[in-house]
Amino acid sequence: MRNQFLSQRKKMVVGDPMTDELWDSYLPKKFQLLSPYQWTPISVIERTWNYLSKDKVTSVVDLGSGVGKFCIYLSKVSNHSIDILGIENREELLKISESLKEIWNTPDVNFKNTDFLNEFPTGHSHYFCFNPLYETMKGSHSIDSSKKKSAHQFLKDLEILKQKLFLLSPGTKLITFHGFGGSYLPGFRIILKEEINSGEYLIWERE
Repeated sequence: MRNQFLSQRKKMVVGDPMTDELWDSYLPKKFQLLSPYQWTPISVIERTWNYLSKDKVTSVVDLGSGVGKFCIYLSKVSNHSIDILGIENREELLKISESLKEIWNTPDVNFKNTDFLNEFPTGHSHYFCFNPLYETMKGSHSIDSSKKKSAHQFLKDLEILKQKLFLLSPGTKLITFHGFGGSYLPGFRIILKEEINSGEYLIWERE
């Protein structure tokens, strides 16, 4: 798989700013096409590091890490200064993430193949999600058809996620881009709200 990426990549010049086009060029074509809808934009990752660099951060978890874009680029811009974990239940996407770790030289990033609704990673200072429940909605631009899509399933998953987040320790931060699946999160308060790249960017704090 690594050779497949290397044969597709665009030329990178030292000192050039990172762009979504450049980063996504390392992906297989079908996943490049999903980028505007599924993978976190570079501008959002850079904004996240701008916030984290001024906050008391020890570890960050991406709930539904996909191809690993958020985790890997966050590791690069943070100069590998924080522990980063990506949770993804699709093995195909985990394999891509592991290959990209090698390409971008971020061996410190960890990925785990599990469903965070069943095995939630507790004990971290910050969590990130880019609408991780979207795949249970009957929308377009889905990654694949492996997940059951229905309003009932979506509401069931949303309730489970809220319960998991409610159990986090006071002071824990949740960073969302295009939401977590809902608009109200019991036990949390919003401490930052912005529009980035045509999407709503929020930072929540467990009270």
